[in-house]
Amino acid sequence: MLPGKNIDHLPKNIDNECMDEFLARLFFGNPVKEWLTALAYILGGLAAGKLLALIIAGLAGRRRKKEDRSVNPSLVNSILKPLTVFFFLCGAALGIRDLHFPAAAGLWIDRALDSLFIAVIAWALGRIADAAILRYMPRLGRPGKHEPRLQPLLRKLLKTLTAVIAAVLILRTLGYNISALLAGLGIGGAAVALASKDTLSNIFGSITVFMDKPFRINDRIKIGDYDGVVTEMGLRTSRLRTLENRMVSVPNSLFASTPIENISAAPNVKVTQTIRFRGDNGSEKIALGIDILREIGASAEGLEGGSVAGLTSTGGFICQASFTYFISKKAVYMDTVNRVNLEILRRFEEAGIRLV
Repeated sequence: MLPGKNIDHLPKNIDNECMDEFLARLFFGNPVKEWLTALAYILGGLAAGKLLALIIAGLAGRRRKKEDRSVNPSLVNSILKPLTVFFFLCGAALGIRDLHFPAAAGLWIDRALDSLFIAVIAWALGRIADAAILRYMPRLGRPGKHEPRLQPLLRKLLKTLTAVIAAVLILRTLGYNISALLAGLGIGGAAVALASKDTLSNIFGSITVFMDKPFRINDRIKIGDYDGVVTEMGLRTSRLRTLENRMVSVPNSLFASTPIENISAAPNVKVTQTIRFRGDNGSEKIALGIDILREIGASAEGLEGGSVAGLTSTGGFICQASFTYFISKKAVYMDTVNRVNLEILRRFEEAGIRLV
């Protein structure tokens, strides 16, 4: 053995030389060491984002347990995912910063990262605004339980506006001339306006409904040839379930241009019946029958608003009377009609009045 030599260190030196050689090896123009550093930045950013999201969620959970109403769970949850993605992109930007690429590739990588940042920020703002609308919009004006609300319209408009602004900023970041694009779109502006005429009419129709409130959800309305119960109010169309139990999609533009009859808004339901007396009853019994109808209209359960009864035609065999009464909205329609008709038959049988 040679003096001053320690062969125990030879394998370690060999391993270190192999590792240094591997880390110095070029891969797409950059040493492996720099790629690993970039990967560490990316994973670190992802871990930091997830850790921060967990901390925020934990703090919000503690506040909720203390019944702190200043903390809105939906608003907190709306920022957690965008926050994680944002930190991930920050780690990617820091890691790629030290890598060397050809000029053209480096330019497009920077533009792609900037575009992703814009998309994530727009995503976060959209989620926060959407959660805020869901949280605070019902308090504005205190609408009724089944009243069509401005929520769906605002949410859809907000999502569309956010997407358009983000798309314009991304196109500008990618190097496109926005002014030239807008000028090019202006050439076909007339065609676009004509194509979107119906869509805009439907949107303005929905705004009319939200502002004027001619009906509420679950109201029965008549509009044009349609008669049914409103089940849903959308941005372009509304859905009615007709009396035949069929679902009809009605363009919202009809609400701005067609009279709407809200049947459910009436204070009560009008019922008109025709009573046919036999002509051989005689005038006294027919007059008594009219009086009985008026008494029933004034005292029957479930009726309100008075009643009207009178002889409308006479003849040798048939004398016809009209009986109109009003059923309270709180009463069950068919049960009330059934009760009134049975009472009419009972009273007429007791008085000996015969019907046709």
